[in-house]
This record gives sequence, structure tokens and C-alpha cells, in this order.
Amino acid sequence: MSQQNVELVRSSFEALARGDFGDAFSSYDPSMEWCTAADEPDQQTHRGIAQLEALVESLAEPWVDRFGDTTTFEGFIDGGDWVVVPWSARVRGRGSGISIEISETYAVRVHNARIVRVEEYRTKEQALAAVGLPG
Repeated sequence: MSQQNVELVRSSFEALARGDFGDAFSSYDPSMEWCTAADEPDQQTHRGIAQLEALVESLAEPWVDRFGDTTTFEGFIDGGDWVVVPWSARVRGRGSGISIEISETYAVRVHNARIVRVEEYRTKEQALAAVGLPG
């Protein structure tokens, strides 16, 4: 079952990166939760697909580049009910043109073949520790 969880998450996040939100969100439970990183200035938990769609749209606003054009997934780590997804992207600011690299790691919980929770962490080690996997 855990390999199926990895493939579900991989398929969903690859669809998200290429901007195919319908395909990406079809793997999510309608009552899913997406928790932004604890150190975000406006840290919050987004509940449900509508709030997730709004979050994804807001993330694209400050950047010239689409995340999918520059996103690299650095693996999909099998943790049973959790899949840990380190990723990075290089994007340019819409107003400044300055290029920066963004990297985060998602801990993604799967239940009954649906994504039910995503938690954002700054590092792979933080995400692994949060879900009880060795770093």
C-alpha cells in the first residue's frame, strides 16, 4: 500500500507542477488540510479544495516563472501513510526580475487512497522528523 501512496503523491504533485490543477486535486480528499510552514508570516491551515486552489493561485502571483517550469522534485520518500517530498524551484520576481531559489519539503498524509493533509517544512530533515522517519 505504501508504494501506491508514493505513486499517488508523485502523480498529484507532478500534475500540480505542470499546472494541471484538476488532475492534481482529484487525488485530494474534499476535506483535506494544507498547513503552511510554521515560520511563514501568515502561517495558516487551508481546508478543502477551494481554499487549496486559492492558495496555489496566490503563490504564483509574485513570480514571472511558473513553478512547474523550474520545479525539481528531489524524491518521494515512502513513510507508509506519509510521503515526504523535498523540492526546489528557481523563480524570478515579477517586479524586480531578481532570481531566487526556493526549496521546501512537504510531508503528505494519504488515507484511503486520498491525500488528506500536507504540511510544509523548510528542510527534509524537519519533515522526516515530523512524521517519525530517520533523517
